[in-house]
Order: sequence, then structure tokens, then C-alpha cells
Amino acid sequence: MKKVARLLIVLLSLTVLWGCELALIGLGAGVGIGTYKFIEGELARQYPVEYNKAWDVTNTALSNLQISVAGSLNEGVKGDIEGIRKDGVKVYVSLKDMGQKVTHIGVRVGTFGNRVEAERIHDEIVTVAGI
Repeated sequence: MKKVARLLIVLLSLTVLWGCELALIGLGAGVGIGTYKFIEGELARQYPVEYNKAWDVTNTALSNLQISVAGSLNEGVKGDIEGIRKDGVKVYVSLKDMGQKVTHIGVRVGTFGNRVEAERIHDEIVTVAGI
């Protein structure tokens, strides 16, 4: 009976904490360089590349995937790119300089996010960056 009660408490705790980034990190799912994180439709990864190179690499990757850039804002330490695929689906990319030649890149494909398509974009970024 105690085992069932403990299991129920753990399951309820995970249900309550679902989506809480702090809880996920506490469970050992922290994000480091080379690890993907999928939160609220955005697939994010930190790259061992300085921000300016990451910006150029991301734009090249989008071009290689035939995603046209509809708008972009580069503030030098953070930036956003809005693109449109040939099928009309919007792509949102955010970049942020994390310091020490590390750049955080988040990709959202579509309104609610499409993990498979976002992974495809990240794979192209890795290819172009040569990492």
C-alpha cells in the first residue's frame, strides 16, 4: 500500500510540475551545449559559436532549406528571424549571445511548434557551422 501511495505522489508531482523548466533540470534533464530543449513549441540548443557567426550560419541554413526571410532584427547580442517556408508555414528563430563564444538558438516552426521540422533546421545549422 505504501508503494502505491508513493507512486501516486510521484506521478501527481510530475503532473503538477509538467512544463516547469526548473523541475526538469532538477530531474537531470538540464540543457548544455549539444543538447536540445523543447519548451512550448520552441526547440532550443546552445552552440559553441560566437554570436555573429551563429547569425550568419543561421541565415545560410534557412536559405539552404529554401526558407525565405520575411523579417529580421539583429541587435548584436540577440536577434530574431522570421521566415516563411514554401508551403506558407512560418518559421521563427531567436538567437542570444550567452557569452564565452556560446550562442543560444531557438527554432519554432508553425504556430504551435513542430519538433521534427525544427530539428531539421538545427541539423542544417550544425552542417553549415561545421560543428
